[in-house]
Amino acid sequence: MNPWHWHPEVGFGLAALAGLYLAAVGPLRRHRGWGPRPPALQIVAFLGGVLVMAGALLGPLAELAEHVALSAHMLQHLLLVLVVPPLWLLGLPAWLLRPLLRVPGVGRAGWALTRPPAAFVLGSVPLVIWHVPLLYGAALNRVAVHILEHLTLLAGALVLWWPVAGPLPEWPRPPSLVQLLYLFLCTIPMTIAAAPITLADGVLYPYYLGHRSAWPLSPLSDQEAAGILMWLGGTVGYLIAGTIVFFRWASREGGEDTAPIVPLPDSR
Repeated sequence: MNPWHWHPEVGFGLAALAGLYLAAVGPLRRHRGWGPRPPALQIVAFLGGVLVMAGALLGPLAELAEHVALSAHMLQHLLLVLVVPPLWLLGLPAWLLRPLLRVPGVGRAGWALTRPPAAFVLGSVPLVIWHVPLLYGAALNRVAVHILEHLTLLAGALVLWWPVAGPLPEWPRPPSLVQLLYLFLCTIPMTIAAAPITLADGVLYPYYLGHRSAWPLSPLSDQEAAGILMWLGGTVGYLIAGTIVFFRWASREGGEDTAPIVPLPDSR
């Protein structure tokens, strides 16, 4: 098995993303006076998200995911929906996104799509439907469909995490107690997707039947492991986020820790 699953377009794209971010928060910010310098931890968070995505899509995990094991593929998906999006959102300073609000219609649309009910639906639907065996198999067998799968999972997860980690006051996060309820509800789509995989009597994804030489688990055991990984991984991921939200709220003695609501600019 090749330990490096190299896709030049992915590698160059992630390198360009990191480079543009560093240029924006560094020399371009200073030259154009865009805003204050982000804290070091904020920069580390964004670049950490880039590194996690690189590890998920370019390293040995990606090789296992695409050719050997469903459980490896499930871990890859968990990184794309539970780790990369919140790191990116936490790493983005508000001033970097604020020019989007001047584009006609974007401010109102973004506000509506980042409200908890809409964000929940937009983030949950791709997660559930892409694990339907027919669509999952299509993604494994067709490169274009696989790219679409990863893009929609990542985009949906960015919207899903916005009510918890969104940086723009114009698209405000809800109160902390609402965030806690929201994170609890986010475990439900994970359960809906994972339960059939875990409890199935037969192999749901026959693609992996012909690639067993490099993996010690039987196809059915690997499928059960994938379902359990998704079930427990999703629950633990949202639990960790909920714990952070709770202690952040409690440290302020019940006071609100969300960004102040800022009116949307008039785009007319």
